[in-house]
Amino acid sequence: MKKVVLAIVLLVISLNAGWFQSSTVQNNEEPMLQATPFNEFQDKIGKTPIMIEFGSTSCLYCQKMGQILYKIKQQNPKSNIYFVNIYKDMPTAKKFGIKMIPTQVYLNKDGHIIGRHMGLIERDKLEIKLKNLEIIN
Repeated sequence: MKKVVLAIVLLVISLNAGWFQSSTVQNNEEPMLQATPFNEFQDKIGKTPIMIEFGSTSCLYCQKMGQILYKIKQQNPKSNIYFVNIYKDMPTAKKFGIKMIPTQVYLNKDGHIIGRHMGLIERDKLEIKLKNLEIIN
């Protein structure tokens, strides 16, 4: 009897693990905004409004934000929207005081942080914010 119960438990666990993996893979089918090393855009700080998304490619909400930002960037290719992978650029994450991911940091044209948001933000709300801050048109 114990062997039957153990077999059923293992079967349920393996089925759930398969479901979780397939649902995560499906989420990754949409492209994400690619990471940009901080040194490739730091010279723009203080010259133009910028949004920096801090996250990782392994965090589910970061992946969702990356997908949203990819779509916005496709519609606004000249926009100054950047993704920094905190696991590849920890000094930059520390410099900006990142405590959790995803975190969006907004800088004005003078290079001052004028806002930040932690967590997932809906695309329409994000687009309104980016337009108000003149990061996108």
